[in-house]
Amino acid sequence: MEISYSNKKVLIVDNRLEDLAELKMILGNMGVSDIQVASSVNMALALLRETAYDLCFVVFDLGKGSKNGLQLIQEATAERIRQFSTIFTLVVDPDRSKLLFGSLDSSPDTYISKPYSEPRVRFRLEKIMRVKQVIQPLDALLDQGRFQDALQMCPQLIQNYPALKLYVNRFRGIILLQEGLFNKAGQLFSSIVTQRDQPWARVGLGAALCHQGDYLNARQVLQHVIDESHFCVEAYTWLARTFRSLGERGEAISLLRKAVMLQPTVPELLGTLGSLAAQNKEWNVAVEAYSQAILYARQSCFQSEDYYFSLVAAQLARDSFDRDVEESAIRTLEDVIQAFPNAAIVQFKSRLMVAQVYRRAGAQDRADLAARNAFDLFCELELTEKAEWVEFFLEGMEGMAVEADAQALKQRVNRDSASLEWGRLNLQGMLAYRKKNYAKSLGFFVQADGILPANPSLTLNLVQAALEQARTPGEERFELLLRCDNALYDINYGALSLRQQKRFLSLSERCADMVRMMAEGKRKVEESV
Repeated sequence: MEISYSNKKVLIVDNRLEDLAELKMILGNMGVSDIQVASSVNMALALLRETAYDLCFVVFDLGKGSKNGLQLIQEATAERIRQFSTIFTLVVDPDRSKLLFGSLDSSPDTYISKPYSEPRVRFRLEKIMRVKQVIQPLDALLDQGRFQDALQMCPQLIQNYPALKLYVNRFRGIILLQEGLFNKAGQLFSSIVTQRDQPWARVGLGAALCHQGDYLNARQVLQHVIDESHFCVEAYTWLARTFRSLGERGEAISLLRKAVMLQPTVPELLGTLGSLAAQNKEWNVAVEAYSQAILYARQSCFQSEDYYFSLVAAQLARDSFDRDVEESAIRTLEDVIQAFPNAAIVQFKSRLMVAQVYRRAGAQDRADLAARNAFDLFCELELTEKAEWVEFFLEGMEGMAVEADAQALKQRVNRDSASLEWGRLNLQGMLAYRKKNYAKSLGFFVQADGILPANPSLTLNLVQAALEQARTPGEERFELLLRCDNALYDINYGALSLRQQKRFLSLSERCADMVRMMAEGKRKVEESV
């Protein structure tokens, strides 16, 4: 059956005008009339947010210091603007293509190489488009977010089209992980690896094992991917996580640094490296990582104010602090306000950290002035925001002229926060914890976290109660430890206050010790069988 291209919308991402013009001409000869172009990943993301394309051609190498084409697929996937029905074609040299297909859910659908030729382009497109025609109902369900319906459709597609078994099973694995069915996902990926070893299947298996807390076996699986497919960011991230979860931060940092050398423009990877380096007091590494994370996260879903505040915190923590560092820190705190212009919390935190920078520089008068400004901004916040950040606020006011006023304000905020549902639950959790009723305490913190997720103080309370509860023998013990590990992993350490950092490290070490003991016990049982 002849494939018509006349109604196809196409996006080409390339920074070389001659090559771009050549591909446009070839596609025009094939009947494509609706073609848009972008010269960078960020420009392409802006177009993908506005328009659904049938075909997207992405050049891997978009210039030194620029995000590569593979990152467009990764970021579009993370931002949930990638349509499963869109065919992503990566333009890359054949000898490098095998290194780029280790990703589970953000790999291209196919690839071509330069120099372009119409027969090769047509052959590649028609091959993948025929597959897409067959699985169009599955793509439609995935684009609609109907994952359970998509999962149920997969066996029927495999029965009707046995040649597409591997292709469809990849989607099955993605859905199983998405739905939290980690045991089933692990079984599926393991069977795929046994029948036909694929890097993406190993990544999926490694992720499933990590989600189940089987870090030692996950480590073996993921190391194999890195040895074979060097550009797979997910493999490095998951492998680093196995080391971090077992308390081996140095190994995790080393892995992430190697990954950054290979793909230096991935903001999520850089942010994770910065957080781990800060935990290990490797401040120079943290400063560089956070600086690059800020740069490459702009105009993407990875942009985060935490990167800015973490960078300044790392600069403050270093032994050397001269005028250049001071100016750099102040400039960063001005930049974060421009990046998040309507965020009152960001403005407050920025001024609070400006005060800390001036105090570190020995300019106490300027520090007091900035602290007063931060105090006024804090007063303008909503009650729930005040209650959320009151500990951070008070710690930042220590040693400032308004410290006494801050202490009095904290008492009022703590009293008033009892009127908030999450504040009341948090208070009940703390009271239960003091009475050593850890199960009850944990229940209160979980409810509070459901109302106010991702609050560092609340998360640390939850983890502390869960770790105490996990000391009690029972079937839920390991599940509690996994929840603690996941919660700690999601916290950006660099953006915490100094007291929160100290508490984080203590809880993280306790969690790692307990996870390691259980992992080693499981390994001994497996070896004895």
